[in-house]
This record gives sequence, C-alpha cells and structure tokens, in this order.
Amino acid sequence: MTEDSIPAADQATEKKQPESDNAPGLNGKSKPSEKPTGAASSILRTLKIILALGLIVALLAASWMGWTLWQTWALEADKSDRQLSGMQDAIDSIQQQARLDQERQLLESQQLQQAVTDLQLRSNTQGRRLAELGSTTRSDWLLAEAVYLTRLANQRLQTERSTANSLALLSNVDLILQELDDPDLTPARSALAKDITALRLAGEVDVEGIYLELSSLIYSIDQLSILSLPAQPQAGEQSSAQNAEASLSPQSVLAGFSQKVAQLIRVRQRSQPIEPILQPEEATLIRHNIRLMLEQAQSALLREQQVIYSQSISKAQSWLAQHFQLNPSAQVLSGRLSELAKAQVVQQLPEINTSLEAIETAVVMRQSRLVDEAQLENQK
Repeated sequence: MTEDSIPAADQATEKKQPESDNAPGLNGKSKPSEKPTGAASSILRTLKIILALGLIVALLAASWMGWTLWQTWALEADKSDRQLSGMQDAIDSIQQQARLDQERQLLESQQLQQAVTDLQLRSNTQGRRLAELGSTTRSDWLLAEAVYLTRLANQRLQTERSTANSLALLSNVDLILQELDDPDLTPARSALAKDITALRLAGEVDVEGIYLELSSLIYSIDQLSILSLPAQPQAGEQSSAQNAEASLSPQSVLAGFSQKVAQLIRVRQRSQPIEPILQPEEATLIRHNIRLMLEQAQSALLREQQVIYSQSISKAQSWLAQHFQLNPSAQVLSGRLSELAKAQVVQQLPEINTSLEAIETAVVMRQSRLVDEAQLENQK
C-alpha cells in the first residue's frame, strides 16, 4: 500500500460517517474512532520505513559479507594455486632427479659392463699368451730375438747417425737366421743381405776423430810464434864491438862482415807479400779468430753441415797463411786443415726396413702355419 491509497480510505470513511450519525444511540461513539486510524497509518508508515531501512541494511550487510567472503575465497584460491604450483615444481624436480639417477645408474651399469668385458678380454689374452708360451719352441724365441735386433738396428741408425752399430746388429740377426736353417726364411735372409750391403756401402764418418783433431789444432794455435823485431844492442856492447873491430886487420874485418851479412840475408821465393809484423794485441785477436773458426767447424761437424764446416776451416787456413807466413808450425797446421776440409761430414743413411718387414712376414706365416696344424690335430 502507498500513501495515495490511504486518503482514499479516509474519504470512504468520511462518506460513511453521515450514515452512522443518523443511527440512534451511536452519536457519541463514532467520532473518537478517527484517531486510531491516523495513528495506525503513521505506525504503518514508520514500519514500512523501518522495514525498508532494514532491508537496505540487510542488503548492504549481505553485500559486504559476500564481498568479504569473495576476497577470502580469492586469497585462499591464490594460496592454493601457489601451493599447487610449488607442489608441481617439487614433483618436476623429483622426476628430473629420478631421471638423472636412472641415467647415472645406466651409465654406471654400462661402465661396469665394459670393465667386465675388458677384464674378460685381458683374461683371454693372458690365457692365450700362456698357451703360446707353453707351446713356444726355441725357434720361436730365436725369431723373436731376430725381430727385436732388427728393430733396434733401425732405431740406432736414426738416433746415433752411425752405421757401425746397426751393421753389427744386422750381422747378429743374420747369424740367428743361419742357425735356424729354415727354407722359409730364405726371403728374409735375402732382404737382410741387401740391408747389410747398403750399410757397408754407406761408409762411416769418423765424427769423433775429426772433432778430437780439431780440438788439438785449436790447442796448438796458442803455441804458434809470431816474428818479433830484433833487440837493439846496448851502448856498452856497441863500444866493445867497435874496439874489437878496430883491433882486427882489414882482411879479418872484411871476412867477418861478409859472414855476418850472409847470416842476416836469406833469399826465398814467395808468391804472397810478406805481412808486417803484428803487435801483441793484434796477434791475440788473430789467434782468437782462428780458434773461433775451428770451434765453428766442430759445431758444423756435429750438425752435419758440410758448407759451414768447409768454409770455417778455409777461413782459419787463410788467416794462418796471411799472418803466420814464416812459421813452419803454421804451415804444418795449414796442411792438416787442408786435409780436414776434404772430409765428408754428412752421413748418408740407407733404408733398412726391408729386412724387418721380411722377418715379420716370415714370423706371421710361421704362426699361421702352426695354428692350421693345431686345428687339423683337433679335428682328428
């Protein structure tokens, strides 16, 4: 009900009022009933307002509680999502760790299996070697020694740069093959003979002898003497010589003079000009240069550098001929240097791999023949 309906009810009441006034005995009771009707309407109106306010308050309270509950639910849902995400990450980490552990276990298992396989192979190899040692004859040992000596000869030839030791080793190998007296070893002996011949034709450079001779020549350079100016006679000796000459006769003076002139003057045929007499400092420098050239020749000898070796000796020889012309020892030294300059310092090394390959082939063929014979015996 609205407020417009209330005046309509009042009008209806007012229209009914005259009829009630005409009724006998009711004049005094009809008028007082108007007040309760107005109070009821005001109370009704107040109740409606209170109900409306209560409804509004209830709606606001319900809205606030709903919003609060929604916020609480949203926080709980977010927290639950975070927990679920953390649990999912933990599960992923556990799964990844389990996968890594499984891969590591698989790898360790493979490594263990490989180690077991290697041990089995080693065991089989050792067993085969023991079986071979049990069935090895003296011929097999001699062939193994021949192979070892041939390899050693190749190594010595390359490291020592000398044919002497390699030639001795191959000669021992030839004696071993001769002792075996096996027709199957004839190709190996033929290849061995070729290598021995190649070593003998290569010759031998006496590096040690040449080096020691150069060292002795270096030592003898300091002993070479250089011509010095004759000492001037003192004044007392000159006066005594003059008095002695004055006391002699003219014939004796002439004879003595001619004898002295004959001792002082010597005529020699020389193809080179005579160098002036060196000072002591210059002589020391010349000796040092000659010694340095000979030491350089020693270094070139050890390195097998033929050009440097020959040039160094030629340089030292030219200095000897230029500054020690009147020294017989220098001439002997120069002649010996000429002989050393002709020496060949480069060692020509032949290839001696043919004999090693031939002997190894003979050993392999011998082993294969023995294996075939053993298989035939097992089949029987």
